[in-house]
Amino acid sequence: MLPKSRIFSVLLLGLGVALIAAGLAASSFLSFSPRLPLDIKDTTWTLQDENATAQELSAEGVSQYEGPMTYQLNLDIQDPADKKTATLRVGESAIRGGTGNVEDLSFARVWNYPVDRLSGEATGPAVLSHTMGSPTAEVPVEGYWLKLPADAEQTTYPVFDPVLRRAADAVFEESLEQDGRTVYRYRQEIEPTNVATLYAGGTTTTLTNEDGSTEQGYLFHSATRDIFVDQATGLVVGTDVDIRDYWADREGNEREAQFAFTGATDEESRAELLQQAERFPRSAVGQWLRWGSIGLGAVLALVGVLGAFRRSPRHHSR
Repeated sequence: MLPKSRIFSVLLLGLGVALIAAGLAASSFLSFSPRLPLDIKDTTWTLQDENATAQELSAEGVSQYEGPMTYQLNLDIQDPADKKTATLRVGESAIRGGTGNVEDLSFARVWNYPVDRLSGEATGPAVLSHTMGSPTAEVPVEGYWLKLPADAEQTTYPVFDPVLRRAADAVFEESLEQDGRTVYRYRQEIEPTNVATLYAGGTTTTLTNEDGSTEQGYLFHSATRDIFVDQATGLVVGTDVDIRDYWADREGNEREAQFAFTGATDEESRAELLQQAERFPRSAVGQWLRWGSIGLGAVLALVGVLGAFRRSPRHHSR
């Protein structure tokens, strides 16, 4: 019968080998990468401007609104979703005043499109609902929008603009500390662009000249955005925007303001978004557990080997 010390050593050896195997296989059955969580909830970016401008439609026609405006983006995870990809539902709206009434909506758009959960990059086109009662449209989505790659770099990323329906460069500007987390600020600058040259539908109008004649007008879009990104996860945790959309003639001369908004993500939204980033899986924790398991397993296995094969002391009879 084996001595108890040798049995114990064999058990240590077996436990050590099991820990080493678990550490090596951890990456295949555990996900510690900062992927977009499938249970992410209440992810909202809220921006306000006390002196916004928008065109207001009514039974009497089109009038100009000037006053408070709230612009919101809301993100939800939809099916299909799996380990690598997820379908995002992004609701985008601008509402006049502070009532929250549907009749005060300047616009509302809903985007559904697939993304890579780790990089945040779009992996397919979006289904866009932009007018109540109207059929949906399929829109190509380029680059990133509300999530950049995890472990974001101090570089330039293509970030989607929902008016242009294409990406424009966002250039790294600075690194900040917010609530104990590293946040990168990127700046996106979009020069006035004739949107009617990019797609049809809501991008042209009829302009009335001083002499009573009419001519076709074109929607021009310009924007400057400061995009604040949680460096570890790539989640956008805030944005400052200066958007100016207007109707112009064929030469690009502005004739009527269509939408003008200057605002920043409010402090409550920023704090909630940073808390959301904190809930992402942590790659550092995963690496620590993986190598800790391998290291502890190696030590136990070595002790077990030494104990199992140690020669027992001989007893000499007199």
